[in-house]
Amino acid sequence: MNKINLKTKVQVVLMLITLHFSLFTLVGCSDTWDDHYPSEQTNGTESLLQLIQADPQLSDFLKVAKATHLYNNMHITPVTYADLLGADQALTVWAPKNGTFNADSLVALCQTNKGDSLVGQQFMANHIAHNVYNMNSSTDKSIKLFNEKLVHLLPQSFGSTPVLSNSFNMPAKNGLLHVIDHQAPFAYNVYEAITCLDDLKHVGDFFLRFEKQELDEDRSVVADIVEGQKIYSDSVMVRKNILFRSVDNIISEDSAFAMLVPTKEMWDAAVAEAKPYFNFGSVEKADSIEDYWVNMSLIRDLFYNKSMQRGIQDSIFTTSYSYGSYPYHVYYKPFEEGGIMNKSVIKDSLLCSNGSIYNLAKWPFTKEQLYFHPIHVQGERESNIIEYNLCTMNYRSAIGDTISGNGYLDIVPKNSTSNWNATFKVRNTLSGTYDICAVILPKTVANSFTHDFKPNKFKVTISYVDVDGKKVDLNIKDEYENDPYHVDTVKIATVTLPVCYYNQLDTDVKVQLKCNITSRQTQYSREMFLDCIYLRPSKEETASAKARKEANK
Repeated sequence: MNKINLKTKVQVVLMLITLHFSLFTLVGCSDTWDDHYPSEQTNGTESLLQLIQADPQLSDFLKVAKATHLYNNMHITPVTYADLLGADQALTVWAPKNGTFNADSLVALCQTNKGDSLVGQQFMANHIAHNVYNMNSSTDKSIKLFNEKLVHLLPQSFGSTPVLSNSFNMPAKNGLLHVIDHQAPFAYNVYEAITCLDDLKHVGDFFLRFEKQELDEDRSVVADIVEGQKIYSDSVMVRKNILFRSVDNIISEDSAFAMLVPTKEMWDAAVAEAKPYFNFGSVEKADSIEDYWVNMSLIRDLFYNKSMQRGIQDSIFTTSYSYGSYPYHVYYKPFEEGGIMNKSVIKDSLLCSNGSIYNLAKWPFTKEQLYFHPIHVQGERESNIIEYNLCTMNYRSAIGDTISGNGYLDIVPKNSTSNWNATFKVRNTLSGTYDICAVILPKTVANSFTHDFKPNKFKVTISYVDVDGKKVDLNIKDEYENDPYHVDTVKIATVTLPVCYYNQLDTDVKVQLKCNITSRQTQYSREMFLDCIYLRPSKEETASAKARKEANK
């Protein structure tokens, strides 16, 4: 074949590819074409397109099929659904009869790309399936349509839509044609609803930024290999989104989800409240990082997979919940007064093809539930220690309700007069106001029979950077000592951190403890059992907001 003919062949094949429309769920890569579209022979001599053209009660359906185009990676192609129905691929069509839908309005929508794609997904792809499906007295099964919607076939019905008794199982050389009594209803799945419906797009637009379509090679049919490149006669495109990793595969038609959706006013207020806590300062692309984490912090707890729940009257788990995330992403007594799904919180609901969307009457979350969490810098984790002097570090295991992380750090001075110092790295801080504390354990943790109840005495330096990247060393003048008889959370200071380090590889927030005991102060102990450095969100909300404003200047 010469180059001109080769190029022409490739163009023709590409033009005739059959593409799943733009809104399709993910299918496992181990699935094969035969698993989804097994071949079944029919004895027709004409194509589906010819059968439809010859049936006067389907002229409206034909008109829409000729006006509606298929899409490749969310881009319109010259291929219409009429072209598809005239191709060699094995299909089943359930065509609604004339007069049961407004064909002219659908054709008018197809004059714009957005409307064309909408008609393709919600009308044409909602009446066509890969493979050949007979309808007889024993029919009772669920199948997947072109738009990945599931529909249940019964002897005389296509889902809830009756099949005309004298117009079904009509064979074509590329499939079967059934005529149905009216247009089959279309139901959005949760993902489609939030990305398509105007009332919900203030949430869904964030997802669209990360959406892409990819070829599912396992489900696509290779027509030829040209110059080492596969050319597909049937290309199945899948809609992928990296955000599905965080909120589950909410596009899946095989699942059952629930989603809480705020009004735009609620959403804008929640974004405005969260934004000051995600000020990434002078780092590269700080605005983009801020925007991502503000949205993610609010979105993560809006989604629920019904199959994950154990007892919804007692608690519900969001799709972001994992064993390591406890106590976050789980909400107790959700339907009771003050619960996130109490009747006073939910305004109304929208039934979707894979679950339900619940429109909120009020925003049920606090920032402490969603993102402004306490931070524990575990003393026994060596990676948290930047440097130490005049002491040795011993990492001990201990299990107790009041001991975080099942361990602690035993800081032992090099000699009896050594005033040691140790500096700890604090990760995942937000640009907010924290009470910075040291949690110190009594010596009885190591020896329940000890009589050493001398307190520790120490000073603290807190280091961070401002929004311009300038280092700040806050040397606290006060001295601190703990209660040696109890697990003691010693509050050191309330500090407003101007820069956020959430989910960043490194941090400039550091806390240095410095033993501060003179030789005559024998009533103190230089050995310290440090459970953790603990940052808890300050409850001084008004002062916090004012301090952030001053820090950002």
